Amino acid sequence: MKKEITIGQAQKLTSPNPFCIVSSLKEDGSTNVMALSWWTYVSNHPALVAIATSNKGMTGKNILEREYFAISLVGEELGEAAFKCGTCHGTDCDKAAEFGIPLTKAEDEPVAYVDGARLNIICRLKQAVNLEDHSLYIGEVLKIYGDEDVAAVYAMNGYSTPGVIG
Repeated sequence: MKKEITIGQAQKLTSPNPFCIVSSLKEDGSTNVMALSWWTYVSNHPALVAIATSNKGMTGKNILEREYFAISLVGEELGEAAFKCGTCHGTDCDKAAEFGIPLTKAEDEPVAYVDGARLNIICRLKQAVNLEDHSLYIGEVLKIYGDEDVAAVYAMNGYSTPGVIG
């Protein structure tokens, strides 16, 4: 039966969603990570992706001030730990260290990303759009690393639990 529903209920109806860790650079040069499902591809030529983050967090500020971020689609073995990154604020703890999220960064790369992820997309900020309680950050893709042998984690049941499909 068709009925009017809330945005939260709509999000449950469209689950599962590809889940990722977004990493960005803090003011001191260290890496902040956050759990996120609000990301998408937005262009092939040039290659662009977009993420949406709350204006209350530090990730958006980091991206605006230092211009770089990475999207890492974590594998099954990091799913639970990655979801925990959504339980605290980056100003209060080093989430990667606290939850055992391994990070890597080559010398010529601007930002660290999750080691052992299914997919890592390294981006430079192209455009930011304020959207009331969230902002949209469009990133120009600089590099992409992939590993088909890693099973991707998805946000299930409206972002409440991690899971693997297939």
